[in-house]
Amino acid sequence: MRYLFTISVLILSIIPSANAETWKYFCTGEVNQFFISFDTKKKTIITGNSNPKKYWFKNNYSFWHSASEYSVYEYTFKKSYNRLSGILKVKSHHLVTSQEE
Repeated sequence: MRYLFTISVLILSIIPSANAETWKYFCTGEVNQFFISFDTKKKTIITGNSNPKKYWFKNNYSFWHSASEYSVYEYTFKKSYNRLSGILKVKSHHLVTSQEE
């Protein structure tokens, strides 16, 4: 019994603890399908194959912005209670025509 306890303590001390610093979600929509990866340590997000962007959060919502040539996009991601799923909303603003979509 003592031998088993010693081995289990050694194994638990050798194995590093796993801290989840990245949350990854798969977004499916009518047109696009892509991954969203949140890095909580760096406070960055990667959507699809894009460059990392900074995000901020309030309550259960995460927010970030991105831009293309003539459009600015505002993303809002609401995580579920257990963080297994969420809802992504995208709002775009065209800089030339001033139309919101």
